[in-house]
Amino acid sequence: MARGKTKGAGSFVQVNLRELNRVLKEDATVIVSRRFAETLSLDTENFTANTTNIEAQTPVKVKSEELESVVEINAENW
Repeated sequence: MARGKTKGAGSFVQVNLRELNRVLKEDATVIVSRRFAETLSLDTENFTANTTNIEAQTPVKVKSEELESVVEINAENW
């Protein structure tokens, strides 16, 4: 049985700082990697992740949009 991440799956994503500023309050606490914080010489507090402390205090509102239907083309009709 395979464990861990699927090959090619990433642990990181890119988010524009403007987008973070849009959704976070100025005094929001953001979890970043220790290595990232050290690279930027940020003031930090130690943190141990568990399911309780990583849940959002206020859920982020997500805007969803209806997408157009996708037409599948099989090899016989191509």
